[in-house]
Parts: sequence; structure tokens; C-alpha cells
Amino acid sequence: MKIRIYTYITIMALMVPSLSASAQKKARTVRKAAVKTENVDPRIERMVSATQDIIFIDSIVVDKDGFVGRYTLNPESGKIYRYNDFFNDKKMTDSYVYINEMGNKCYYSQGDSAENMKLYTSDLLDNKWTKASKLEGIIDGEKITAANYPFMMADGTTLYFAAKGKESIGGYDIFVTRFDIESGQYLKPENIGMPFNSTGNDYMYAIDELDSIGWFVTDRNQPEGKVCIYTFIPSDSRQTYTSDEYTSEQIKNFARISRIADTWKDGSERKKAISRLQNIIDNRNKHTKKGDFSFVINDNTIYHSLSDFRSQENVNKYNELMAVKSKLKALDKAIEKARSYYSTAAIHERNELKGEILKSEQQMETLDIQAKNIEKAIRNSENNLLK
Repeated sequence: MKIRIYTYITIMALMVPSLSASAQKKARTVRKAAVKTENVDPRIERMVSATQDIIFIDSIVVDKDGFVGRYTLNPESGKIYRYNDFFNDKKMTDSYVYINEMGNKCYYSQGDSAENMKLYTSDLLDNKWTKASKLEGIIDGEKITAANYPFMMADGTTLYFAAKGKESIGGYDIFVTRFDIESGQYLKPENIGMPFNSTGNDYMYAIDELDSIGWFVTDRNQPEGKVCIYTFIPSDSRQTYTSDEYTSEQIKNFARISRIADTWKDGSERKKAISRLQNIIDNRNKHTKKGDFSFVINDNTIYHSLSDFRSQENVNKYNELMAVKSKLKALDKAIEKARSYYSTAAIHERNELKGEILKSEQQMETLDIQAKNIEKAIRNSENNLLK
């Protein structure tokens, strides 16, 4: 009997380690699965599935401190500066400024640290920038805690910027908001999603509407102090990659911008964009050699820079003229698109389009008259001063 009990105990003792190892293995498997589930951010999953279909023209890796000089924006889309260079102030080493095409309004970031950045605007009056006015409705202290890298579209209403906070999936994410005239503040900012945003820092989203070229910067997959500038073709409406055409893995690669060549499709749109981009560069080089512009004063006098004008008032009028002409070009482009869409639109849409096209044409006539009157006023004034 003692032998049987001893044998039974021995067998059970041998089985316990085996059962324990099996249980431990199972427990480890369960815990591993649980950790994996906890690490998946549902926001990122949603963003990946809604990745925007974008054609990337090119990309280049540069020093973070020098990326601004690589943006080849058309002058009519405004300009971007580092805060220190624009305001001649060495305090804001990581702040940036956007100034509109007229040169009389700017948007910029300011703060006591990178974690406490806010956006402001100032106007140029009597050759001096007014006191900083904070952009209301952007910082809420929780969902968005810091904002930087502003870029205002030509409509003077749509603002892109980069921000940190709970609404961001990484460090800085790119957001868009619009100014609400009725409330006097900006609407709740929206994260523009992927492929523009990532778990890294993504910022300085800028659009040249006239030439249909866009840029943004990211430090994803880059060493310390380096960033990648992506040049892309902005779209009029948001189109996403669908599971009908692409696998989930392909969509993830598009979201990560794994390979820009995969976005080129047949390459025709990219080729056109490269041509437009080269034209901007060529025109800039011409202006650098011959002057900023050519404005005829009389048969014997042509101005090539703002310093040629004999009065500050005429400098302001010329900037106003450029703003009007910019609006004319943008409006003409919008009318062309509306006419193109009209042929394929439904009947109820055509009636609405007719009204919009007619209204836009009337606006163009008004702007054209306004531009001619400004040109005439500048010439008359300058000719009198020259005499």
C-alpha cells in the first residue's frame, strides 16, 4: 500500500511541472494578446482606413532649421519665414510666420516654450506691425495644447497649422480650421488625417492654389535634426483609397508614404505638376536677375521693385493691385472648373451651377474694373511725382 501511495505521489509530482509549464505558456499567450490589443490606437486604425488618395511629386531630406528655404511658393500665395528672421528677434527659435500676398497681414506662433505655443496675427499699419492678437478658438488646453506652423489660404479664412494635444496621434499633427465671422473666432480644428499625419512630427502644410502644388514637412523615419519635405498635388475634394481597389496592407503603405512612386498612377499628373513647379522656379530666377516685377509707369519708365515707387501710398496700392489680380486668377480657375463639371452634372446641380457661374463672372468684371482703376491711380500719382 505504501509503495502504491509513493508511486502515485511521484507520478503527480512529475505531472505538476508539466501542467505548470503548459499553464504558464497559455498565460503568457493570453497576456501577450492582451498587450497587443491595448497598444492598438483605434484613432490610428480609423485614420489608416480613411487615408487620402494623394499624388506625391517628390521628396527631399533636409536640415530641420533650413526647410523654409526649400518651399518654392508662388509669391501670390504668400511667404513663409522663421520668426527670428521676420521680426529680427532671437527669442523664438522654433516659431514660424506666414505673411499674405499683400504683405500687410501675418500669422505666427509665439510662446514661452515649445509646449506652450499659441497662434497670433498682426496687421501692417504705417509701416509698423500692430500688437499681437491671439487667434481665438484654437487652443483649448486639452485636445489642442500647443500650435505652430500657420498657413492661411488665399480666402483669408481657411487656416492650416500644426498642433500637439489629445487630438494628435504623434507629436505635432496638421490641422485645419476656418474663421467664423458670426462668432469672431475659429471653428473647432480638424485633424487632416493620413498620409499627412503620423506618430512622428508633421507640420508646415502649405498650398500654392494657383499652381496646384502643396508641401508639408515630417520628421517620421528621420534622424535627429533632419526632416523630409514632401511635394504633392492638392485635390479639390477628399478622395480616399478603397478596399475595393487596394488591400489593407497597400492602404497602410499609402498612409505611411512607404514609397511615393506607388502614388503616381500613370504618371501624367505628376509630369504636369513637375512642369508647373519648374515654371515657378524659372520665374523666381528671372525676378532675381531682372527685379521683382515689371510695372509700366510711362513710355520711358518701368518699375521692377517696390523701392522704385516714390511714395509709400503707391507701394500699398501696388500690393492691393496684386491681391486683386490674385483673386481674379483664382476666380477664373474656379469658373473654369465649374464649367467643366457642368457638362456631367445632374439637372438640379446645373441650375445651381448656372447661378454660381453667373455670380462669379460678375465678380470678375467688378474685380477687373477695380484692378484697372488702381493701375491708373498709381501711374497718375507716380508720373506727377516724377515731374
